[in-house]
Amino acid sequence: MEKYVYIKKSIAKHFVDFAEPLKAEEYNNLGETYEDYEENKWVLLSDEQVEFYENHLNASPKEVWEMQIYVPVKTLEQAKQEKILEIDEYDHSDAVNSFSVNGKEMWIDAQIRQQLRISLDACRDMGRETVTKWFDGIEYIYPINQWYQMLAAVEVYASDALNVTESHKAAVNALETIEAVENYDYTNNYPAKLAF
Repeated sequence: MEKYVYIKKSIAKHFVDFAEPLKAEEYNNLGETYEDYEENKWVLLSDEQVEFYENHLNASPKEVWEMQIYVPVKTLEQAKQEKILEIDEYDHSDAVNSFSVNGKEMWIDAQIRQQLRISLDACRDMGRETVTKWFDGIEYIYPINQWYQMLAAVEVYASDALNVTESHKAAVNALETIEAVENYDYTNNYPAKLAF
């Protein structure tokens, strides 16, 4: 069954199929050019344009009319935003947020570090010399002073790593070309991971 595909600007999807061609006697706003479409006239697509549309259902009316998909040009600001998102993802990944205890990789975020410090303070105030903590199903028993040293080291590491992350963001924001932004390496200068 033959179909006739028209484009019309005021129609929500812009593309409408008809079994018969529209007749000028019934439709006084028929057009033939893309400019006619812009003026909200019914414009019939050619067989080639219909085929292009069927192969590119997400194409815009302009792309279908010209039978060409347009790749949006990225702006410098968009490139910077994308790179900063990558930096944030890297900052929150195991590549940065990680240390090891007896060879076991782990991480404790700022909230858990704060809770751990409160717990250690309470244990110290109660006169305990050693403290037991469980992480990922493994029991860790250390003298309380060692817990404080480890916690302080993780806190300093986290702060230093955050400073590197923020310096990378500032460096990206200072770049002046898309190519420089896209080639920027944000994986360097992070502090060495801690191993206890």
